[in-house]
Amino acid sequence: MSKWLVYQERKSLNVLLLKTSKELNKLGDTSMKLKTGVIGLGNIGNGVAKNLSKSGYEVVGYDVNPERLKEEGIHPVNGADEIASMCDLVMVAVASLEAYRETISNICNRPRTGLIVGDLCTFPEEIKEEMRRELDENGCSLLDCPVSGARPQSQAGELAMIVSGQKTSFDQVENALNSFCRSVIYVGEFGTSIKIKYILNLMIAIHNLTCAEGFVMARKAGIDLDLFINVVRNSAAHLKIFDTRSDVWKSGDYENNITAALAIQLKDKLIIEDFAQKLGVPTPLFDVAGSYYDQADKRGWKDKDAAIILKLLEETADIPRN
Repeated sequence: MSKWLVYQERKSLNVLLLKTSKELNKLGDTSMKLKTGVIGLGNIGNGVAKNLSKSGYEVVGYDVNPERLKEEGIHPVNGADEIASMCDLVMVAVASLEAYRETISNICNRPRTGLIVGDLCTFPEEIKEEMRRELDENGCSLLDCPVSGARPQSQAGELAMIVSGQKTSFDQVENALNSFCRSVIYVGEFGTSIKIKYILNLMIAIHNLTCAEGFVMARKAGIDLDLFINVVRNSAAHLKIFDTRSDVWKSGDYENNITAALAIQLKDKLIIEDFAQKLGVPTPLFDVAGSYYDQADKRGWKDKDAAIILKLLEETADIPRN
Protein backbone atom coordinates (compact mmCIF):
# COMPACT_ATOMS: atom_id res chain seq x y z
CA MET A 1 0.00 0.00 0.00
CA SER A 2 1.35 3.44 -0.90
CA LYS A 3 2.30 5.98 1.77
CA TRP A 4 -0.45 8.27 0.45
CA LEU A 5 -3.15 5.59 0.97
CA VAL A 6 -1.84 4.82 4.46
CA TYR A 7 -1.98 8.54 5.27
CA GLN A 8 -5.57 8.83 3.98
CA GLU A 9 -6.71 5.79 5.99
CA ARG A 10 -5.13 7.14 9.16
CA LYS A 11 -6.68 10.55 8.52
CA SER A 12 -10.16 8.99 8.11
CA LEU A 13 -9.69 6.93 11.27
CA ASN A 14 -8.66 10.02 13.25
CA VAL A 15 -11.76 11.90 12.07
CA LEU A 16 -13.98 8.96 13.08
CA LEU A 17 -12.34 8.72 16.51
CA LEU A 18 -12.76 12.47 17.04
CA LYS A 19 -16.47 12.32 16.17
CA THR A 20 -16.98 9.30 18.44
CA SER A 21 -15.15 11.05 21.28
CA LYS A 22 -17.36 14.13 20.94
CA GLU A 23 -20.54 12.05 20.98
CA LEU A 24 -19.42 10.09 24.04
CA ASN A 25 -18.51 13.31 25.82
CA LYS A 26 -21.95 14.72 25.05
CA LEU A 27 -23.69 11.62 26.35
CA GLY A 28 -21.50 11.39 29.45
CA ASP A 29 -21.20 8.40 31.77
CA THR A 30 -24.57 6.61 31.75
CA SER A 31 -23.95 5.22 35.23
CA MET A 32 -23.77 8.74 36.64
CA LYS A 33 -26.76 10.28 34.86
CA LEU A 34 -29.10 12.54 36.73
CA LYS A 35 -32.81 11.96 37.04
CA THR A 36 -34.36 14.85 35.15
CA GLY A 37 -37.73 16.56 34.96
CA VAL A 38 -39.26 19.09 32.59
CA ILE A 39 -42.11 21.40 33.59
CA GLY A 40 -43.87 22.93 30.59
CA LEU A 41 -43.86 20.77 27.45
CA GLY A 42 -44.62 23.39 24.82
CA ASN A 43 -42.45 24.58 21.93
CA ILE A 44 -39.21 24.54 23.95
CA GLY A 45 -39.91 22.07 26.76
CA ASN A 46 -41.11 19.31 24.45
CA GLY A 47 -37.83 19.19 22.55
CA VAL A 48 -35.80 19.48 25.76
CA ALA A 49 -37.56 16.44 27.24
CA LYS A 50 -37.28 14.40 24.04
CA ASN A 51 -33.56 15.02 23.64
CA LEU A 52 -32.82 14.31 27.30
CA SER A 53 -34.61 10.99 26.86
CA LYS A 54 -32.75 10.20 23.61
CA SER A 55 -29.47 10.79 25.44
CA GLY A 56 -30.35 8.15 28.02
CA TYR A 57 -31.68 10.31 30.84
CA GLU A 58 -34.73 9.23 32.77
CA VAL A 59 -37.25 12.04 32.18
CA VAL A 60 -40.44 12.88 34.03
CA GLY A 61 -42.68 15.67 32.81
CA TYR A 62 -45.61 17.86 33.74
CA ASP A 63 -47.79 20.23 31.74
CA VAL A 64 -51.23 21.72 32.37
CA ASN A 65 -52.22 20.37 28.94
CA PRO A 66 -52.57 16.57 29.37
CA GLU A 67 -52.17 15.99 25.61
CA ARG A 68 -48.54 17.08 25.89
CA LEU A 69 -47.83 14.30 28.40
CA LYS A 70 -48.34 11.53 25.84
CA GLU A 71 -44.91 11.85 24.21
CA GLU A 72 -42.83 8.68 24.08
CA GLY A 73 -39.94 8.69 26.55
CA ILE A 74 -41.56 11.19 28.94
CA HIS A 75 -43.06 9.74 32.12
CA PRO A 76 -46.00 11.95 33.22
CA VAL A 77 -46.49 13.05 36.82
CA ASN A 78 -49.18 15.10 38.55
CA GLY A 79 -47.41 18.36 39.30
CA ALA A 80 -44.27 20.42 39.81
CA ASP A 81 -43.99 19.43 43.48
CA GLU A 82 -43.93 15.74 42.55
CA ILE A 83 -41.20 16.34 39.96
CA ALA A 84 -39.17 18.31 42.51
CA SER A 85 -39.30 15.43 44.98
CA MET A 86 -38.07 12.89 42.39
CA CYS A 87 -35.37 14.67 40.38
CA ASP A 88 -31.80 15.94 40.56
CA LEU A 89 -32.37 18.46 37.75
CA VAL A 90 -35.64 20.16 36.80
CA MET A 91 -35.93 22.32 33.67
CA VAL A 92 -38.70 24.95 33.75
CA ALA A 93 -40.17 26.14 30.43
CA VAL A 94 -43.48 27.88 31.12
CA ALA A 95 -44.91 30.78 29.11
CA SER A 96 -46.67 33.04 31.62
CA LEU A 97 -45.42 34.89 34.68
CA GLU A 98 -48.29 33.48 36.73
CA ALA A 99 -47.33 29.91 35.79
CA TYR A 100 -43.68 30.69 36.52
CA ARG A 101 -44.33 31.93 40.06
CA GLU A 102 -46.69 29.04 40.77
CA THR A 103 -44.18 26.49 39.44
CA ILE A 104 -41.32 27.77 41.60
CA SER A 105 -43.61 27.89 44.64
CA ASN A 106 -44.69 24.27 44.06
CA ILE A 107 -41.08 23.15 43.58
CA CYS A 108 -40.26 24.66 46.98
CA ASN A 109 -43.01 22.61 48.66
CA ARG A 110 -40.99 19.37 48.69
CA PRO A 111 -37.72 19.52 46.77
CA ARG A 112 -35.25 16.66 46.65
CA THR A 113 -32.04 17.41 48.58
CA GLY A 114 -29.60 19.33 46.40
CA LEU A 115 -32.12 19.92 43.61
CA ILE A 116 -30.87 22.07 40.73
CA VAL A 117 -33.48 24.03 38.77
CA GLY A 118 -32.72 25.18 35.23
CA ASP A 119 -34.80 28.22 34.27
CA LEU A 120 -35.38 28.37 30.50
CA CYS A 121 -37.88 31.24 30.71
CA THR A 122 -37.61 34.89 29.70
CA PHE A 123 -39.00 37.09 32.46
CA PRO A 124 -37.87 40.29 34.25
CA GLU A 125 -34.51 40.00 35.97
CA GLU A 126 -35.82 41.14 39.36
CA ILE A 127 -38.48 38.41 39.40
CA LYS A 128 -35.90 35.75 38.53
CA GLU A 129 -33.75 37.01 41.40
CA GLU A 130 -36.76 36.76 43.72
CA MET A 131 -37.31 33.15 42.62
CA ARG A 132 -33.60 32.39 43.09
CA ARG A 133 -33.77 33.55 46.71
CA GLU A 134 -36.94 31.53 47.34
CA LEU A 135 -35.34 28.36 45.97
CA ASP A 136 -32.12 29.02 47.88
CA GLU A 137 -34.07 29.29 51.14
CA ASN A 138 -35.49 25.84 50.41
CA GLY A 139 -32.13 24.20 49.70
CA CYS A 140 -32.28 24.41 45.88
CA SER A 141 -29.95 26.01 43.36
CA LEU A 142 -31.35 28.05 40.46
CA LEU A 143 -29.42 28.30 37.21
CA ASP A 144 -30.68 30.92 34.79
CA CYS A 145 -30.61 29.09 31.43
CA PRO A 146 -32.33 31.15 28.72
CA VAL A 147 -32.05 29.68 25.24
CA SER A 148 -31.91 31.10 21.75
CA GLY A 149 -34.02 29.16 19.28
CA ALA A 150 -37.61 28.15 18.61
CA ARG A 151 -39.51 24.88 18.20
CA PRO A 152 -37.45 23.57 15.22
CA GLN A 153 -34.17 24.08 17.10
CA SER A 154 -35.60 22.55 20.27
CA GLN A 155 -36.77 19.43 18.43
CA ALA A 156 -33.38 19.05 16.73
CA GLY A 157 -31.37 19.55 19.94
CA GLU A 158 -29.91 22.71 18.42
CA LEU A 159 -30.74 25.31 21.07
CA ALA A 160 -28.06 27.81 22.10
CA MET A 161 -28.02 28.21 25.89
CA ILE A 162 -26.56 30.94 28.09
CA VAL A 163 -26.11 29.93 31.74
CA SER A 164 -25.50 32.00 34.86
CA GLY A 165 -25.53 31.08 38.53
CA GLN A 166 -23.45 28.90 40.83
CA LYS A 167 -20.55 27.37 38.90
CA THR A 168 -20.59 24.22 41.05
CA SER A 169 -24.24 23.62 40.11
CA PHE A 170 -23.47 24.21 36.44
CA ASP A 171 -20.61 21.70 36.53
CA GLN A 172 -22.98 19.03 37.89
CA VAL A 173 -25.51 19.39 35.07
CA GLU A 174 -23.41 20.52 32.10
CA ASN A 175 -23.59 17.14 30.32
CA ALA A 176 -27.38 17.08 30.66
CA LEU A 177 -27.68 20.60 29.25
CA ASN A 178 -25.48 19.66 26.30
CA SER A 179 -27.81 16.78 25.46
CA PHE A 180 -30.43 19.20 24.11
CA CYS A 181 -28.27 22.15 23.01
CA ARG A 182 -25.72 22.73 20.26
CA SER A 183 -23.90 25.19 22.53
CA VAL A 184 -23.92 25.86 26.27
CA ILE A 185 -22.01 28.94 27.43
CA TYR A 186 -21.49 29.72 31.12
CA VAL A 187 -21.35 33.51 31.60
CA GLY A 188 -20.88 33.97 35.34
CA GLU A 189 -22.98 35.37 38.15
CA PHE A 190 -26.75 34.98 38.24
CA GLY A 191 -28.55 37.58 36.13
CA THR A 192 -25.91 37.92 33.43
CA SER A 193 -27.51 35.40 31.07
CA ILE A 194 -30.98 36.95 31.06
CA LYS A 195 -29.53 40.38 30.24
CA ILE A 196 -27.78 38.85 27.23
CA LYS A 197 -31.05 37.10 26.28
CA TYR A 198 -32.91 40.44 26.26
CA ILE A 199 -30.34 41.79 23.80
CA LEU A 200 -30.56 38.69 21.60
CA ASN A 201 -34.36 38.94 21.54
CA LEU A 202 -34.12 42.61 20.58
CA MET A 203 -31.94 41.64 17.62
CA ILE A 204 -34.22 38.74 16.63
CA ALA A 205 -37.29 41.01 16.65
CA ILE A 206 -35.52 43.34 14.22
CA HIS A 207 -34.20 40.47 12.09
CA ASN A 208 -37.71 39.01 11.80
CA LEU A 209 -39.01 42.26 10.28
CA THR A 210 -35.89 42.67 8.11
CA CYS A 211 -36.29 39.21 6.59
CA ALA A 212 -40.05 39.66 6.14
CA GLU A 213 -39.40 42.92 4.30
CA GLY A 214 -37.01 41.18 1.90
CA PHE A 215 -39.44 38.29 1.40
CA VAL A 216 -42.27 40.66 0.43
CA MET A 217 -40.02 42.47 -2.01
CA ALA A 218 -39.08 39.15 -3.64
CA ARG A 219 -42.76 38.18 -3.97
CA LYS A 220 -43.71 41.55 -5.45
CA ALA A 221 -40.81 41.32 -7.91
CA GLY A 222 -42.06 37.93 -9.11
CA ILE A 223 -38.94 36.03 -8.01
CA ASP A 224 -39.35 32.29 -7.52
CA LEU A 225 -39.48 31.86 -3.74
CA ASP A 226 -37.54 28.58 -3.62
CA LEU A 227 -34.80 30.22 -5.66
CA PHE A 228 -34.85 33.29 -3.43
CA ILE A 229 -34.65 31.22 -0.23
CA ASN A 230 -31.68 29.26 -1.56
CA VAL A 231 -29.83 32.42 -2.61
CA VAL A 232 -30.40 34.12 0.76
CA ARG A 233 -29.16 31.08 2.68
CA ASN A 234 -25.90 31.23 0.72
CA SER A 235 -25.40 34.99 0.89
CA ALA A 236 -23.97 37.59 3.25
CA ALA A 237 -27.57 38.63 4.00
CA HIS A 238 -28.35 35.28 5.60
CA LEU A 239 -29.79 35.48 9.13
CA LYS A 240 -30.68 32.52 11.35
CA ILE A 241 -34.26 33.73 11.78
CA PHE A 242 -34.69 33.46 8.00
CA ASP A 243 -34.19 29.68 8.23
CA THR A 244 -36.80 29.47 10.98
CA ARG A 245 -39.41 31.61 9.22
CA SER A 246 -38.91 31.20 5.45
CA ASP A 247 -40.98 28.01 5.12
CA VAL A 248 -43.77 29.60 7.17
CA TRP A 249 -43.73 32.68 4.95
CA LYS A 250 -43.73 30.58 1.81
CA SER A 251 -46.79 28.60 2.94
CA GLY A 252 -48.62 31.52 4.54
CA ASP A 253 -49.74 29.14 7.31
CA TYR A 254 -49.38 30.87 10.67
CA GLU A 255 -51.54 28.49 12.70
CA ASN A 256 -50.01 25.02 12.31
CA ASN A 257 -46.52 24.03 13.48
CA ILE A 258 -45.97 27.39 15.16
CA THR A 259 -42.27 28.20 15.64
CA ALA A 260 -42.88 30.94 18.24
CA ALA A 261 -46.22 32.55 19.02
CA LEU A 262 -46.74 36.29 18.62
CA ALA A 263 -47.85 36.33 22.28
CA ILE A 264 -44.31 35.39 23.34
CA GLN A 265 -42.86 38.14 21.13
CA LEU A 266 -45.21 40.69 22.71
CA LYS A 267 -44.30 39.55 26.24
CA ASP A 268 -40.60 39.85 25.48
CA LYS A 269 -41.12 43.23 23.79
CA LEU A 270 -42.39 44.78 27.04
CA ILE A 271 -39.49 43.32 29.03
CA ILE A 272 -36.91 44.60 26.52
CA GLU A 273 -38.49 48.07 26.42
CA ASP A 274 -38.29 48.27 30.21
CA PHE A 275 -34.68 47.01 30.21
CA ALA A 276 -33.63 49.58 27.58
CA GLN A 277 -35.41 52.40 29.41
CA LYS A 278 -33.63 51.58 32.68
CA LEU A 279 -30.29 51.60 30.87
CA GLY A 280 -31.09 54.78 28.96
CA VAL A 281 -30.25 53.09 25.64
CA PRO A 282 -31.97 54.18 22.38
CA THR A 283 -33.63 51.40 20.34
CA PRO A 284 -34.80 53.04 17.07
CA LEU A 285 -34.96 49.86 14.95
CA PHE A 286 -36.58 47.85 17.73
CA ASP A 287 -39.21 50.58 18.13
CA VAL A 288 -40.13 50.30 14.45
CA ALA A 289 -40.26 46.50 14.61
CA GLY A 290 -42.34 46.71 17.77
CA SER A 291 -44.98 48.80 16.00
CA TYR A 292 -45.60 45.90 13.60
CA TYR A 293 -45.97 43.40 16.44
CA ASP A 294 -48.46 45.78 18.07
CA GLN A 295 -50.43 46.04 14.80
CA ALA A 296 -50.54 42.25 14.56
CA ASP A 297 -51.79 42.09 18.15
CA LYS A 298 -54.60 44.55 17.35
CA ARG A 299 -55.64 42.28 14.48
CA GLY A 300 -56.19 39.46 16.97
CA TRP A 301 -53.19 37.39 15.87
CA LYS A 302 -51.64 36.85 19.31
CA ASP A 303 -51.92 33.05 19.15
CA LYS A 304 -50.47 32.81 15.64
CA ASP A 305 -46.82 32.51 14.60
CA ALA A 306 -44.79 35.71 15.05
CA ALA A 307 -43.89 35.36 11.37
CA ILE A 308 -47.36 36.75 10.63
CA ILE A 309 -46.00 40.30 10.49
CA LEU A 310 -45.24 39.40 6.86
CA LYS A 311 -49.00 39.55 6.25
CA LEU A 312 -49.06 43.23 7.24
CA LEU A 313 -46.30 44.00 4.73
CA GLU A 314 -48.02 41.97 2.00
CA GLU A 315 -51.22 43.97 2.46
CA THR A 316 -49.33 47.26 2.25
CA ALA A 317 -47.53 46.03 -0.88
CA ASP A 318 -50.92 45.04 -2.36
CA ILE A 319 -50.04 41.35 -2.70
CA PRO A 320 -52.38 39.76 -0.14
CA ARG A 321 -52.86 35.99 -0.12
CA ASN A 322 -56.17 34.29 -0.75
